[in-house]
Amino acid sequence: MKHVIVLYFILSGLACEAQTIQDFFEDKAGAVTWLGIDYSHVKLVGEYTQFKDAGPIGPAEIRDKYFPGWNSLVLTEASKYDIKGMFMLSALTPDISMVTILNSATDADKIKDGTVNKFSCRDITKFVGSYPLKGNEGLGIVIIADLLDKGSETAAYFVVVFNLNTRDVLLCENVIEKAGGIGMRNYWAGSLYNLVKDVKKNLYWSWKGKYDK
Repeated sequence: MKHVIVLYFILSGLACEAQTIQDFFEDKAGAVTWLGIDYSHVKLVGEYTQFKDAGPIGPAEIRDKYFPGWNSLVLTEASKYDIKGMFMLSALTPDISMVTILNSATDADKIKDGTVNKFSCRDITKFVGSYPLKGNEGLGIVIIADLLDKGSETAAYFVVVFNLNTRDVLLCENVIEKAGGIGMRNYWAGSLYNLVKDVKKNLYWSWKGKYDK
């Protein structure tokens, strides 16, 4: 009986470790969690206003109002911002509690300080490695916001898939999308909508060919 129990735990451990990006693309990875949009490293370029006749929106308001607003929008309008569908997954569990904490702790003075990020996937791996996750299993999907540039009307994001237990990054891709819409919330939410649409129609197949070998 003891041998059976030991074998069970060994096989269970191997099953957890066996989750690969190939499993993900074949929808065989088991539990997959949507972790939300991480804005804790984002930089803003240009002037930000709600409407033309309204005053500028400061970094603290963007952090406190719009970071949670954009994350909530993805959940409340899941059919439009279809994270599950863009990766052709049969199931996806949302849990944005971690990014909510990270985003709320963002230093407002650094959001719009005149600098621009030059992140690589090596940087993204470090960010993921520091995520405060405990006892999580399966794979996680997170979108890490890099830049919201009002001048070029574009937003840059990193789409990331990683092992929740080991923090190993399995997929890291930089995507730049056009923003668009009326009002501050909808304008930058437009870039998220375009990201989802772009991955569904084009990038998913490119990434699958790149990683699923």
